[in-house]
Order: sequence, then C-alpha cells, then structure tokens
Amino acid sequence: MTDTDQALSPVPAEKSHAERLVFSMRKLPLLDAGATMELLGLSPLLWAHSKVYSAGGENALHSHDIEDHVFLILQGRATFCFGDGSKAEAGPFEGVMVPRGTLYRFNAHEEEGNLVMFRVGAAVVEDSSDLDPKFAIPREALKSRSDGTGRHAAGDSRKNGVAAQPTVFKAGAFFAPD
Repeated sequence: MTDTDQALSPVPAEKSHAERLVFSMRKLPLLDAGATMELLGLSPLLWAHSKVYSAGGENALHSHDIEDHVFLILQGRATFCFGDGSKAEAGPFEGVMVPRGTLYRFNAHEEEGNLVMFRVGAAVVEDSSDLDPKFAIPREALKSRSDGTGRHAAGDSRKNGVAAQPTVFKAGAFFAPD
C-alpha cells in the first residue's frame, strides 16, 4: 500500500454521529423484584433513561429543584401524586411532565405487570458528564432531589420503594423483544 493509498483509506471512527444519537428501548429486561434505570442518551442540558419497576415506584414525595422531567409510560400504568394533593393516572403511550420544584411521587398498578417508562430530565448544570455511578444522572442534578421539607432525598432510600431493593431479572422476559 502506498502512502497515498493509506492516506485515502477510511479511518475507523469511534462511533458515528448517528450511532451516538440513536438509542432503543427494545429488549429491556423485565423484573421479578427491584428497579432499573439505564442511560440512553446525554447532552449538556438533557438526559434520557429507560426505567423499569417490578412494582411500586417512587413512593416518597420529593422534588428535583433544578431538573425538569418527562415520564412516558410504555408498559403498565401508574398514578402520579403531587404535593398539592392532586393526582394523575397514565398508561401506555401517555406521559406526565414534572417541572422543577414540583413535589411528586408515583406508584405502579401492580396488576398491570412491570412499569416500563422513558424518562427525560433537563437542567442547567456545570458538568453534565459528571454522572452519579448508580443513576447515571449529572451529580449536580441528583443532589437537588429533596423531600417536602427541603432536605436531600436519596433516590435509593428505603422509603422510596423498590429502587432500594435488589434487582432480580425475570428469566427470559423482555420489553418489546422483537
């Protein structure tokens, strides 16, 4: 191979622009116990996750002081309860938008099976690449999670439900397997 041939040959890229931007929620493992939260995409102001709950949900009333959220339910049903006492139910292909500072919690309707959601968070943070290792959310945004009294509310605390339990995968069961 000549120097010219070598210079003109394609250089293998780490990943194409499209490969970094495209994601799928197909074949997410379903659960017998616990919950999962997997990062699907990240930009400086926006992050997207898949969330699967075996039961329950985020049971403790809390807010995200700097982070706006969107939850889109893909499987199952959930009741969202807000700090003002109001409630909203959402099922497949329905969503709930939770602006920053809004107190909320949600519970899955367990008779519907696993709750599978697409979650989007958005906030202005100093460094969106500084991710919490468990939740894959920018640490600055995660630190702004607080309870109704303004104290920090850890997402994996016992009172928050199944997120604090060990994850047990349901053998051979997946969301959108094909």
